[in-house]
Amino acid sequence: MRLSMLYCMLFLQCLAIGQSPFVFHRFSTADGLNTNKVKCVWQDQKGFIWIGSEVGIQRFDGRKIVSFGGINGHQSPPSLEVDQILDAGNGNLWLLQGSHIGKFNTMDFQYVGIPINTMGAIPERNEFKLFIDGKGQTFLCASRYGLLWFDTTTMSFVDKNLPIKTPKGWGINAIYEDTETGEYFISSNRGLAIYNSATGSLTYEGHNPENNLLLNTDLYPNSINFIHDNQGTWWAGYWDYNKREDRPRMLHYDPSTKAILSDTLGIHSSTKGYSLFRQMLETRKGQIWIAGDNTLISSDNDAKGFTQHLKDDPKEFDIKCATIYHLFEDHEGNLWLSTDNGLYFINLAQREVYNMVIMDDDAQDTQVNALLETHNGEIWIGTWGNGLIYYDADMVKIQANPYAVIGKEDLGFFKKIWDLCQHKTTHQIWAACQNGSLAIFDPESKKVLQWLKPPVFENTTIRQVKEDKNGNLWFGTQNGSLIKWVKNKDDDNGSFELVHKFNTIIYKLYFDDQDHLWIGTHRQGVYVVDVGTNIILNHFDKAFNDRFSILDNSILDIQQYNDSIFFLGSQVLNILNISSGKVSKVSAYEGLNGSMVSQLMLDDEGILWMITNNGLGNYNYDKKIITAYNNLHGIIYGERTNAAKFKMKNGKIWFGGENVVFGFLPETLKYKEPPPSVVLTDFKLFNKYMPLDSIMAQKEVTLKHYQNSFTFYFSALNFNQQHKLQYYYRIPGINRDWVKAEQDLAANYTTVPPGRYTFEVKCMNIQGLESKEVTILGFRVLPPFYGTWWFLTLLSLGVLGLVYLFYRLKLNKMLAVEKLRNKVARDLHDDMGSTLSTINILSSMAKSKMNSDNVTSSNYLTKITDNSQRMMEAMDDIVWSIKPDNDSMQRVLARMREYATSVLEAKDIEVTFQIEDRINHLKLNMEARRDLFLIFKEAINNSAKYSHSNQVFVNFYCKNKRLFMHIKDNGVGFEIHNADNGNGLDNMHKRAEAVKGGLVIQSHPGAGTEITLNIPMSPK
Repeated sequence: MRLSMLYCMLFLQCLAIGQSPFVFHRFSTADGLNTNKVKCVWQDQKGFIWIGSEVGIQRFDGRKIVSFGGINGHQSPPSLEVDQILDAGNGNLWLLQGSHIGKFNTMDFQYVGIPINTMGAIPERNEFKLFIDGKGQTFLCASRYGLLWFDTTTMSFVDKNLPIKTPKGWGINAIYEDTETGEYFISSNRGLAIYNSATGSLTYEGHNPENNLLLNTDLYPNSINFIHDNQGTWWAGYWDYNKREDRPRMLHYDPSTKAILSDTLGIHSSTKGYSLFRQMLETRKGQIWIAGDNTLISSDNDAKGFTQHLKDDPKEFDIKCATIYHLFEDHEGNLWLSTDNGLYFINLAQREVYNMVIMDDDAQDTQVNALLETHNGEIWIGTWGNGLIYYDADMVKIQANPYAVIGKEDLGFFKKIWDLCQHKTTHQIWAACQNGSLAIFDPESKKVLQWLKPPVFENTTIRQVKEDKNGNLWFGTQNGSLIKWVKNKDDDNGSFELVHKFNTIIYKLYFDDQDHLWIGTHRQGVYVVDVGTNIILNHFDKAFNDRFSILDNSILDIQQYNDSIFFLGSQVLNILNISSGKVSKVSAYEGLNGSMVSQLMLDDEGILWMITNNGLGNYNYDKKIITAYNNLHGIIYGERTNAAKFKMKNGKIWFGGENVVFGFLPETLKYKEPPPSVVLTDFKLFNKYMPLDSIMAQKEVTLKHYQNSFTFYFSALNFNQQHKLQYYYRIPGINRDWVKAEQDLAANYTTVPPGRYTFEVKCMNIQGLESKEVTILGFRVLPPFYGTWWFLTLLSLGVLGLVYLFYRLKLNKMLAVEKLRNKVARDLHDDMGSTLSTINILSSMAKSKMNSDNVTSSNYLTKITDNSQRMMEAMDDIVWSIKPDNDSMQRVLARMREYATSVLEAKDIEVTFQIEDRINHLKLNMEARRDLFLIFKEAINNSAKYSHSNQVFVNFYCKNKRLFMHIKDNGVGFEIHNADNGNGLDNMHKRAEAVKGGLVIQSHPGAGTEITLNIPMSPK
């Protein structure tokens, strides 16, 4: 059956069936275009579609449209409309924007303007057009100047040393190259010229030795467009300035016979109103397309002419525009149309789905309730209100009127058909109709054999008729009657018997593999009846409800998957296991395309096809994959086909409903070949797009620690299969399993911890086949400086150093305590021990002289007293120096003042203290405090004993971060060199060295004595 004939048929008489050859898919500002005025389209080597509009360029990967302008501060193309995009090689694109030309790098998004350097001035209102020949040479056609080319030495467009010749003084509209012959066809307002690169010859009017008709300006006065097709014929467009015409014309010319071909006239009749031919295109399969103002026509081999695709009353999936600026065929054979009303896309090779829009004579909607393929391959369509429509195996309408013999009184009932069934034995076709009516037809003659209105139907609508394996017919009605017609009985009203009365609507009758009859009802679930005994075997009812009692148990359709599993359509897809009695549900939460599953059909491979309120979808039960189909797959108004279905002998599945019938071969909508590999399209760091090619060119993609929130975008760059693919991604170590991508095909990651990672992405088609290769991108997130190995090493060393420092401090503290203890013990031993030993000796001597020599004994006792006094003073000094309360300088000075006063006043020596204010805020450690005090004490004692002075001056002050103690008396003085260096002066020097100080003693006979001590203010 040649279903492709559906594309060109117009059914008259009682019905009209019309369908455009193509489904036009539109992209607009709602899909991401920056304007609906699209001027041109180009596809780069990777597969991206580049879109030029009146406000710049954009890139399309099949799911999202990305704009390029002012990105990351890079130099961007001028803010002008883009008239043309071509491949400039090495990842660059040529951009023609009025009189501005430049190269745009698709890897780093940089734009470089290219100058135009001509020997003469280019006139105003000149139109430019770029052309790249088979040698990679880039030409610039100037309509009012001539031809230029891109000189790689000067990196500019020039009109010197042109590789091809053009007639002198000609402006050039366009160039077409025949790469096989090396001929260049040069279009100009002055006609057509041909340059042969092999011979170097240039032919045009006046230089036309082969007498080529298209070089004759009388026939072909100007040249706008030109194509040399794969059949060897020429298509040439020009403007006819004849006052009667003043319109574009097209000539189809055969150079071998030097004849204008007759199908040229077909184009003229296909244009509408004012028109302008802007472009001609020959597809890779040899189809000619011509587009422009009010023009979109294509050659149609079936109709042997041209089809105008711009309609006066366009439907939803027709093209709606006034001007088509550019046509482009991509790598997959899809046609892209740049228009003043968005960007359109059609699949030229799409023949998977065959759509019919059915209307009656008054263009009113027609409900299709039944579809049937007869035993001889005819297609019968049963409608509600228009009766039967017949087509042969080639979908040519069969003219027949089986209702001519019926009276008008019953005509309305019998033309309202709900179901059709062809009896396997008799081949008679039964039509279940309104008001309890039945019609039996002869499939050969299309004549009615019987009109029946059996009383058992009680004048209620007969919704279903099905045949069991014994040849008996079963009927389901609107009022819930299950009625059986028994084979081999007379075909009269008495041959029908009521089997059951369910008192609800019977939506569906279905025979399973065991020939059990399943009855789908309204709000009573499904019944299973043994057709031999008429006994109800099972009733599945409440199992179809949910726990919220929202889903009802109305069963609209039934299909058996295997011995245990049955699919049942209701508000959701129910999967019934008759072995366990359990029902699982597939709803929108599990990916079902919509709700209200009205039609079910299993194909030959066990894939379940279904109609929901959102259209066509299928379900792969084994792999649990759900796929939705829409206009992008060639299906128009699938959501309306909720009333009829049929599976043809060749495996094709048809669905019908309100005003629409469509059919398809499931094989053509399945893809058994693995899908293409996924391409990483974009990388967005935070909210800024980054040049992905530049990033991937690095040996290792490296991100800093604060660049750990990013998004990967990806696509298979396959526009035919794009919406038939599911994408999955992951980063091992972050994702436990593959993550299914959403509609925007993006993988978003936030706060990724430092480390090395690999991003992986793949796609899967509706058959569950995965792309051959998993696309990967390795990257690294650097740690912050405090997370680097060297910092951690330094930190570890620092911690170890601190531990060692704390240990040393503790050890030093212990040693200091030990030192203090030793010092106290030494002092006690030195001062106290020797004094006590002296006292002991003196005591013994005094005791021995007590009776014999009282005077001597008394002297001994006096010495004992003196030694005891010194020992007490020494003990007091030790205790005072140890006590922490005495660390402040105020306490030290107070003790010094107290000591000096007590010693000197006893000798009638006046003592004067002068202390700088900041001295009071100093603190000295125990040893420094004790040594300072003992030096002071020794100096005061010397003044008291030896100076014979009457005044002593004591001065404490700070200078250059050192503490100075200056003691001066006005005594007799002494000669330092001749002085007896006893323990006193020697101890003073030793104690000064102990506190890292300096001691200076100045004295002269009769001049008094000065002692100056300086120690650090913060002695260590």
